[in-house]
Amino acid sequence: MASIVVEDEKVIARPIEVVREQFVDMRHHASTRVHADLEVSNVRPQNAGCRVTARRRVFGILQEDEIEVARGADGSSTLRSLAGSNTGLLITQRFEALGADRTRVRTTVEMPVRGLLALLAPLVRMGLKRDLATALEEDRFDLEERGYPAKLGR
Repeated sequence: MASIVVEDEKVIARPIEVVREQFVDMRHHASTRVHADLEVSNVRPQNAGCRVTARRRVFGILQEDEIEVARGADGSSTLRSLAGSNTGLLITQRFEALGADRTRVRTTVEMPVRGLLALLAPLVRMGLKRDLATALEEDRFDLEERGYPAKLGR
């Protein structure tokens, strides 16, 4: 099966531990609507992460996915769609300290495409790139300007 891969990065003026925590804190994402176009709900803790239900509209069509959020031993995190509109979607987030109070976040989105989506791959890729840039900016805003609290050691 073919897939579309897009990557982007953002430097966030917060310590790496805080940034890593915010990116997997789905209770926070659900309660504060970090991402304007994404509704996160039904957060269920499990192992090294959680499962959530994620909903968004694309071209007016509601998409719903069951997402597994996991922390990697190397400090990275992954979000994987286990069921729903985007089954197989994989988002990988890697973090690099650029000093005590700056962190580079590199995000890769891999989306399997089949059927009509495969034919529309160039448009889908452009949409994914735009959505990824928007999501990274929304996380930066939450961390730097809204002031996501450091809730480490959960």
